[in-house]
Amino acid sequence: MRPLYIEGVPGCKVVLDEPALRVVVPEKADQLFPLSRISRVVCKGVVEWSMSALLTCADVGINLLFLEKNGEVRARWLGRGSERQSLTQRLVDLLARADGLQLYENWYLSMQKLAARSFAKRIGMTDWREISINELQHLLSLRLSLEGQYQANLLQSLLHSELLNLLSEGGFCSNDEALLSNKLDLALDISKLLIWDYYLVLSADNKPPKHTALQYTATLYEQRADRTNLLFRSTLSKLQQFLLAVS
Repeated sequence: MRPLYIEGVPGCKVVLDEPALRVVVPEKADQLFPLSRISRVVCKGVVEWSMSALLTCADVGINLLFLEKNGEVRARWLGRGSERQSLTQRLVDLLARADGLQLYENWYLSMQKLAARSFAKRIGMTDWREISINELQHLLSLRLSLEGQYQANLLQSLLHSELLNLLSEGGFCSNDEALLSNKLDLALDISKLLIWDYYLVLSADNKPPKHTALQYTATLYEQRADRTNLLFRSTLSKLQQFLLAVS
């Protein structure tokens, strides 16, 4: 299965044409995408969805992500999850504790330091072990062009979308309150960790124009999918160890 990326324009719409989704774009031939081959759908721009297409995606477990023009997440539509797993329950139990959210935030900050300092080492900073996250974020603001920042927003949204699937496969249900509560968005948090691994590429000067940025970023993600998945598995393993230690 592969993700489906839709760059919307006025008049673009998605309808159900079982067993597929039909993408209709004015002045272009309709495209059919079998549901069995779609892992998730990412929409940017103007895309109208029929209710039958939305509900069918939910029924077969396909998550949809809708992006703002600047690449940030506007909305998401989650497919059905499996029964709640033990890891999710451990996270729910942690958040129910008076000190649970603070414990989680401490773990997240430690992971953020690891990710940021790995980036600092890769760009050749001699003081990578001591540099603060705030200093690195300031450095990034100088290194990233406007196009690079726009692309970073797009990429983090794609990571967020994929992580909803990966977390479910790894033992966390994508429709559980632990992932959707106002206290915590685990997929978003991990996407903020993984994006550090892309900053070296994103700070380069060869940025595409905005109208092609979605496909360019999707290609970049697919090229690095194996490494991203490895980093995700490592992060998930550390989260599992943390949850076991505090339970």
